[in-house]
Amino acid sequence: MPCKKRGSKSKSTKKSSGKKTKTKKTEKSKIEALDVDEDAKKILKALEKIGKPAKCGEIAKEAGFSPQKVAAKMRSLARKGIVKRSEDGLYSLAL
Repeated sequence: MPCKKRGSKSKSTKKSSGKKTKTKKTEKSKIEALDVDEDAKKILKALEKIGKPAKCGEIAKEAGFSPQKVAAKMRSLARKGIVKRSEDGLYSLAL
């Protein structure tokens, strides 16, 4: 039976857990990768920053736009399937 050479390193058999964790950086890159204009990206980032479903007025305040502009963008984003609108008028990311 051959002996192990001195100083040789054995291979580790440790396996990774395989779990993937989402980070804000990953989600931000998803927003950046979307085929939408810069205003829509800013609105989506504001919604992400809020961290929970929100109404257009709250998103507008965070993004620095008028509620009317946010409402129009959100309707467009909802048609594209990027955001979801609940029955009570709250928007959330669908990514």
